[in-house]
Amino acid sequence: MRWLLLPLLLFALLAPRQECPQRAMVPRNPAVQNPAVQVDAVSLGGADLLTPPLRAGQRAAPLGTDRFGRDALCLNQRGLWRSLQIALSVLAFGWLPGVLLGLWLAWQRRLPPLSSEIIVLLALVLLLGKSAFRLVLVLGAALLTARLVAVRAASILRQPFVEGALALGGGSWQILRRHLLPHLWPSFPVIIATVLSALFLWLMELGALGFHDQPTLTVAFTDGLDLVQDIQALPLNADLGQLVSFFRWSWLDTPEQLVWPALFLTLLTLALKDFARWALHRAERSR
Repeated sequence: MRWLLLPLLLFALLAPRQECPQRAMVPRNPAVQNPAVQVDAVSLGGADLLTPPLRAGQRAAPLGTDRFGRDALCLNQRGLWRSLQIALSVLAFGWLPGVLLGLWLAWQRRLPPLSSEIIVLLALVLLLGKSAFRLVLVLGAALLTARLVAVRAASILRQPFVEGALALGGGSWQILRRHLLPHLWPSFPVIIATVLSALFLWLMELGALGFHDQPTLTVAFTDGLDLVQDIQALPLNADLGQLVSFFRWSWLDTPEQLVWPALFLTLLTLALKDFARWALHRAERSR
């Protein structure tokens, strides 16, 4: 599955930088949406216009649209780019504390217990609120990094050459610099890929529960015959996890819209896990 990484990254890098346009009516003919094609608006009859949300398979929107006429392809492409930004920024802040904590735990012979990080993250989000969503992800990334580094470093410290260096009076800094770090470096790509895959999985799981860090635009509308307005939340600059949260309320109208963001996150997670296994096997063969 690791071969999917490059297409997914290219798909995200080519994402539009502006918000996906909203359309009250979607032309049936995709050529009408091209600004270079001049079409007389009067010539468009009712049969040439479609009312969103559109189901997948339409020529105007192959993946369908949401209730505001935004193309699902555009939404998921921007969502994938936004998810990559979140994951990389979280990893940047959580990597160094996690590595240092993992080294300290391995040196103290205190391996962290195996636990489900999503339960801890959910409890922290509920306790601290949505405003701490990014902070909670950084904490989760640091803890997972610490656990992975501690396990790998502890296995290195049990090697005979390390025990021999300790018996000869080698200090902590000498053991770290000459024995531990040189054997730990090859494992860093595996650890990074594993942490990134976990972050994308957390985005999907927390998003399904309604947790995200981006604002939503609340839109109220009525047809003039109903005194009670319909209220719809419109996500802005949403990541794939937030799209999962958004589309779970409209899955009866367009169930496939709930599938696309979950599918992209699942493919990205599986590709990163496969890359981590491949990198681990390659590192073991090189030793």
